[in-house]
Amino acid sequence: MDGPKPPQSSVERGRALIAAAIVAAALILSWAMPGPPRYQIAASGAGVARLDTDSGELIACDMRQCARIQEPDRAKSLRLFDGGASKTQPALPPPANSFGG
Repeated sequence: MDGPKPPQSSVERGRALIAAAIVAAALILSWAMPGPPRYQIAASGAGVARLDTDSGELIACDMRQCARIQEPDRAKSLRLFDGGASKTQPALPPPANSFGG
């Protein structure tokens, strides 16, 4: 028959505590690792397009206006927008000349 087990020594408890701390740190680090970038940008001539890789939204802008080419997937499922009709937004004003003149 097995006899009663002797109590663990403080060294063994310390080793188990260190091992548990290492496993917890590894889980925390793997959870906090950054994922792929959220936005991707492509430019051609005077136009630029921005893709939101999280929602799938695609916005294209030129010097005059911006337009939503593809609305976000979440908006389609929640019916937040008017069925995909892209509304144009005014372009940003040109940068102010900071040199004075």
